[in-house]
Amino acid sequence: MRIDEYDLVRREKADVVPSPGKCIYCYEVRKPEELTDEHVLPYALAADTLIFEKSCCKDCQKEITRYEQNVLRHQLGAFRAQVDAPTRKPKDRIKEVVIHFIEVDDEARQIRDLGKRTIPIEKAPLVINLWQSPPARILQENVSRPDQPWTYYVKSEVDALNNQIRQETGANHVAMSLGKVDKLHYQRFLAKTAHAFVSANIGPDAFEPCLTDIILNRSDDIGQHVGDMPGVHEFAENPENTLQISMGRLTNGPAEGYIAVYLQLYPSIKSPEHVIIVGKPKEDLDLRYPDA
Repeated sequence: MRIDEYDLVRREKADVVPSPGKCIYCYEVRKPEELTDEHVLPYALAADTLIFEKSCCKDCQKEITRYEQNVLRHQLGAFRAQVDAPTRKPKDRIKEVVIHFIEVDDEARQIRDLGKRTIPIEKAPLVINLWQSPPARILQENVSRPDQPWTYYVKSEVDALNNQIRQETGANHVAMSLGKVDKLHYQRFLAKTAHAFVSANIGPDAFEPCLTDIILNRSDDIGQHVGDMPGVHEFAENPENTLQISMGRLTNGPAEGYIAVYLQLYPSIKSPEHVIIVGKPKEDLDLRYPDA
């Protein structure tokens, strides 16, 4: 059962959900002045697409910021600048990247370190680093999938820059570092986004959450509920979309009845298709959403 789907383009007007009167992460009831508005879909990816008013306390916001800003500013910062993703501070946009080069032999083994170069962002190759994972363990899927960084890059741009360094250094074969991904930060970011999305759609009290300890840095056991499942859900492809997300209730298997969120960043580059198990409904959502 699909409840809602967002195929994102930049919107002039946000969808706004009224405050639940509590923090959607720690579930403590707070005074309005103790709560902040939450961009359910991060502003850095989707601008003012979906806002949950007064729904995050300052303590939880501090915990979330520890990893969310690492993902959006550092891991995705250069790529976001290159594709002109939304930003509140255009003057702080990344203007250059530092790339590490090495010389390699015919078997791609390192021969020598060629040092680092600072490259203006407009001349840097287009690169994005995400993470791909096996399915969440709760699903008990009998499949083997990689648990490793996932990288997209424009080969012609990488080759051109490597060739430039080859000519400068006299190296026969040159390779560059394409960046790193902090797995825990990235998967916490997925968990936080998925939980906020479900809370905004059906309310934080309509389900028993699975992810709050992960979101608030109290647990590193992320693989139980966060993973990838390619091909289980299809979006209408739109190259303008920076993020696509939907939610539904699982109808079979060991996690039958649980709410799952399907989330894909920059789907036009065929990036990992994340499936996050968010929680178990406290009510029959088929009755609540008969036309879903």
